[in-house]
Amino acid sequence: MWRRLNGEYELGDDAQLILRAALESWDRAQEARRLVSRQGLMTPEGRRHPGCDVEKQAYSLFLRAMRQLGLDIVEPGPPGRPPGGG
Repeated sequence: MWRRLNGEYELGDDAQLILRAALESWDRAQEARRLVSRQGLMTPEGRRHPGCDVEKQAYSLFLRAMRQLGLDIVEPGPPGRPPGGG
């Protein structure tokens, strides 16, 4: 993703730092997702796996950084509710 975005956009030094933080957050979210997938959503003590919180926070940081760069990762759809919402 780093190479693709740098190939598509001319990013200044500040934007490069933000992109790096975004992609590190993406990697952390993926790592947490894999851990939770292997170990389950709940700990043996019956609590939510801490990896769930790590994943959520990392995705949030990724999306915030991408918005700050003005790089939308999902093409906008029509206004209104997504299909299949019921």
